[in-house]
Amino acid sequence: MIVDFFEPAPAKKIGGLDLAIRAMEGFLSGAGIRVRSNPSAVEVGRTGAPEVVHFHGVWEPEFLRVAAHCRRSGIPYVVSPHGMLEPWARKHKGWKKWPWFVLFERSHLAHASALLTTSEIESRNLGNLMPSLQRVTLPLGLTTDRGPDYIRARSDLGWSETEKVLLFLSRIHPKKGLHLLLRGLAAIEEKLKQNARLVIVGGGDPAYLRELRDFAAREHARLPRIDWVGEVWGDCKWPYFQGADLFCLPSFSENFGLAVLEALQVGTRVLTTNQTPWTDLPLQGAGFVSDAGEGPVQIALENFFARPEWPLDSRHQLSALIHEQYAWENIGPGYLHFYEEAWRCRPSLSHPAVQGASPSTVSIQDGDRFGVKKKASNR
Repeated sequence: MIVDFFEPAPAKKIGGLDLAIRAMEGFLSGAGIRVRSNPSAVEVGRTGAPEVVHFHGVWEPEFLRVAAHCRRSGIPYVVSPHGMLEPWARKHKGWKKWPWFVLFERSHLAHASALLTTSEIESRNLGNLMPSLQRVTLPLGLTTDRGPDYIRARSDLGWSETEKVLLFLSRIHPKKGLHLLLRGLAAIEEKLKQNARLVIVGGGDPAYLRELRDFAAREHARLPRIDWVGEVWGDCKWPYFQGADLFCLPSFSENFGLAVLEALQVGTRVLTTNQTPWTDLPLQGAGFVSDAGEGPVQIALENFFARPEWPLDSRHQLSALIHEQYAWENIGPGYLHFYEEAWRCRPSLSHPAVQGASPSTVSIQDGDRFGVKKKASNR
């Protein structure tokens, strides 16, 4: 079988998307699937072998052209939105996304064999947007076999044994909630956050960064030490995950949250919000979950500082659990079955979807799901 990955341009592969795609590609190739990345449309369907097209992301004009070729040729295609259709993401620049969705993206999705979601929360949100679409949920897998290395990582980074290190490692974007983390930390009593250090790894929009730095400067007396590290990716990021006492991602929206998985796989506890798929962390003793707001994040931080101890054996136990649950040899067969079903249930050339029949319409009132309200009449 051939699986054609169509992916966004490098500049649009936000966060861990490229890592996740490459890990998926590695498993599929090892399982005997031929994976092609962004082949030209004329190459699709020419080999005579079973073939499935997999679109990673939405809002790409080229994807629409390839999808039209697939429909004309009877080639099944599937779509992974990768969080780009989550409620927060839809409303961000919704004035631009809503017309594109109505005119183009809706039909593209409606003709897909299935939408592949990475979590139940993403599947539920997509179901609210387009209830009739078939959705299959499969998690992302580990991108590396890294495990705990707490003591050496802290030594390499120059963090002392007595410090409680909070780590933010992600794109610095309003969606990720770094401003909630800073405000929550500033509101905590000084005696609770003694010996704390906040390490911020990542880059982002200069205006938002400037706003955060200005807040940190104004509230310097109420905040712990802050290290603004900048962007660190690849192998160099792992000591930060391994040496931290708490990884913080107080996000307003995550369809999966690969950075959370990366922290957990090295045994580091996590603070995140109930807008992510990781709401069972407290049940596993692996972290703290709050609402996406300044006050709730503050309470979650206070709960951490009240019991910051996390023994090395607990790190190793958490790491082992995550490696078992998210290893590609365990979740990968689900992907193989998914592609096999997409090929088996492929539309025939006489199927209405292949001929371009229009799917059911979306009411203009649904524009509020993209942050676009219908203008009131002046009459």
